[in-house]
Amino acid sequence: MLRGRSHHWLVLAVICLAPIPTWADEVMTRNGDRLTGEVLTMEDGVLSLHTEYGEMKIDWGKVVQMTSIKPMKVRVLGEKKGLISDFFIGGHEFRHVTELRQDGPIPVSDVKGINIGHIRHDGTVTIGGNHTTGNTNTKAVNAVSRVTIQAHRQRLYLEGKYNYGEANSAVTARNWAGQLKYDYFLTEKFFLNTSNMIEHDRFQNLQLRTTLGAGPGYQFLSSGNISLSSTVGLAYVDEDFTTVPRTETPSTHLGYRLDFTLFSRLKFFQRFDGYYDLKYGNAIRITMDQGVRIPVYQTLYVSLEYDYRLNTQPAPDRKKIDDSYIFGVGFEF
Repeated sequence: MLRGRSHHWLVLAVICLAPIPTWADEVMTRNGDRLTGEVLTMEDGVLSLHTEYGEMKIDWGKVVQMTSIKPMKVRVLGEKKGLISDFFIGGHEFRHVTELRQDGPIPVSDVKGINIGHIRHDGTVTIGGNHTTGNTNTKAVNAVSRVTIQAHRQRLYLEGKYNYGEANSAVTARNWAGQLKYDYFLTEKFFLNTSNMIEHDRFQNLQLRTTLGAGPGYQFLSSGNISLSSTVGLAYVDEDFTTVPRTETPSTHLGYRLDFTLFSRLKFFQRFDGYYDLKYGNAIRITMDQGVRIPVYQTLYVSLEYDYRLNTQPAPDRKKIDDSYIFGVGFEF
């Protein structure tokens, strides 16, 4: 009998000592709501809070008080440390606290970030393709990578794309493109932009096209669910076709980038660049990529993308429009 009672007490002790999930961090908003969970990050004015229902995005401007069981790495303005340091990190410094409130040592309105570093980055890698044998022998591969790096007033965007196709041992598609864009923010919304794009397409008879551009830009929207920016300016275009003489021309440029998330899962994107040449036939060239990424597991996703290319002055006997549908899998980082 004593042995049985000891066994019951042991089971009860194990149950009492077993870890029970708790949400110790608390966020209070202006309208009086109290949200509990685990504070993840605050970046670009958006607080990420992990709750039992999933990750929640909260406008930082609506937060009036916050407590955390673990010290938070809070980014605030500090003393200037030199020209080079201020250029890259803007005189910011980090402090470790467990509580934030407007009348506290660090007012909520002074916080520029939580649990993030001076340099932030995000990106995607997507790969797709197919392979068939038998009566039909085909294979295709396409890959695209997009990366954004940000530090204080600076933003760097890089993109690389590659497409290859084959049918019955004959090459049907071979093209690649690379793009680099650099933005320097003069204010929270207004920035100066420089860009460089290089392109090759065997079946457009395009050996190499180099496009250099510069101009002002504006960040219309920037939050956890949507980002929209646009640029205008002038460009220099150097085209080298295999069937016609090489040309160089000044050009005008209009572009925009749009990213938005629906239902906290579906991530839509669109990239647009349009050019109007001021010489050699006043060609209009448009590059437009759009698609959706659907998360599958953690950072893995499936992607459906539609790419559109227009050139009103192509090489002789070449078509003006090229478009493609791309289905692939990828990951975010």
